[in-house]
Amino acid sequence: MRWDRLAIVGGLVLEVPDGWTAVARSGAVELRRVGSTITLRPVDALAADPAGEHAAGAVVDPDTLLVEDAPDRLVVVGSTGTVRDVRYAEVGSSAVRITSWGPVDEWPAVVQVVEGVLRSRWSTPSGHRSAADLERDRGIGHGAGAAGARAAAPGRDRAAGLLTVRGPKGLFEHLVQVEDRGVVPGRLRRSEVGTAARAAGLTGRFGALTAAGAALLRPAHGPDDLLVVECRTRDVVTRRWRAWLRDGDALVVEDGDGGSAMGVLPDGQLVRELLAWLDVDPTWAVAGAEPVSVPLARLDDREGPCPSNVRWMQAAWRVRDWQTVRGWGERRQYGVLSIVVPGIGVFDREVDGDRLTMRPSSPAELARDVVRFLTAERRDQP
Repeated sequence: MRWDRLAIVGGLVLEVPDGWTAVARSGAVELRRVGSTITLRPVDALAADPAGEHAAGAVVDPDTLLVEDAPDRLVVVGSTGTVRDVRYAEVGSSAVRITSWGPVDEWPAVVQVVEGVLRSRWSTPSGHRSAADLERDRGIGHGAGAAGARAAAPGRDRAAGLLTVRGPKGLFEHLVQVEDRGVVPGRLRRSEVGTAARAAGLTGRFGALTAAGAALLRPAHGPDDLLVVECRTRDVVTRRWRAWLRDGDALVVEDGDGGSAMGVLPDGQLVRELLAWLDVDPTWAVAGAEPVSVPLARLDDREGPCPSNVRWMQAAWRVRDWQTVRGWGERRQYGVLSIVVPGIGVFDREVDGDRLTMRPSSPAELARDVVRFLTAERRDQP
C-alpha cells in the first residue's frame, strides 16, 4: 500500500490503481488513463433511474444500445464503440455512484478495476441489492415474462442492426454459389433467394454477381478470422450469427426468424451489432442468487415439477424456450457459452457428468463475454 496513492470518496477510501491518475472534481474523484475514465461520487441512496439516464443519453446518440437496466446498474453501448457503465454500491451507511466510460474493448479490464476498488479493505460494500429484492421488483413468480420485461427497456427497438442487405435464409450461400459463374441457371435465378439477390442489386440479369455483390463477399476471401455464434432451443439451432474479419472490416451474416441480413461493417461496430442481434433484454438479471444443479436429461422438455425449490429456477422452469448461446472462432482463444431464459435472466453453465449447474449472471456479464470474444488475440499461426 502507498499512502500517497489514497483517495477518499464519501465513506470509501481507495488506493488509486496502477496506471491510473486520480483527479479531484467537485464532490467527486475521477480516475483516468488514456481512453477511459472512472468517476466516483457519493450519493444519498442506492436508488437509480436507469430509464431516465438512458433517455438523456439517447438524445445525444439515438443509436445507443441498452445492455443492462437494473435498479443499481446501467450499461449502455454507444454507436461509436464506447461503453458507459453506471453502478451504485453501498459503502457502510452511505452509497457511491461509479460511472466508467471508455472504448468497448477496454471495458472488461475497467470493470475489474472497479470491482477491485469495491473489494478494498477500507470499505464494506454490499454492491448489489439482494436477489429477493431484484426478483420482487421484476415480479418473478408473479406472471412477469418477456413482454413485461421488454416494455421496461427503453431504446431497445431503436437498436436495430446496421446491416443493409435483407432477404430470405440462404441468401449468403446463394451468392457464394453463383460467385464464379457468368451465367446462372434459370431455376436459381428465379428461386426466392435468387430473386432477392437481384432485387438487392447483388446479382445481375443473368444471375452473376454485380460489383456490389463482389464487394460484399470480399472479406470472406482469406479472412483473418471467422466468428460464429449460435442460439439453440431444445438443441436445435434457431439463429446463427457469422462474421468474416479481414483488414479492419467484417462481413456479417445474421440468420434467424425466417430471414437473413448481411452487410460489411468496420470491426469496431461488431460488439454493438452482436449484442443487438442477441437481443437479451437489459432487465433480465437475477445477479447474486444462488446456483442450481439439475439433471441434464430433464432440461429439454422440463415436464413435471421443478427439481429445485430455488425461486428463480422455479420461475425459469415454466418458460418454454430456453436459449443456449454458443460462440467460437476459427482462431480465437475465447468463446461464449451461456443460457438465456427469456423474461428471467442470463446464466453461466457447467456440465458435470449427468448434471448441469446454472449460475445466475447478468446481461452486462454476457456483454463482457461478447467483448472478450470479439477482441481476443488470435492464436499464433503455424
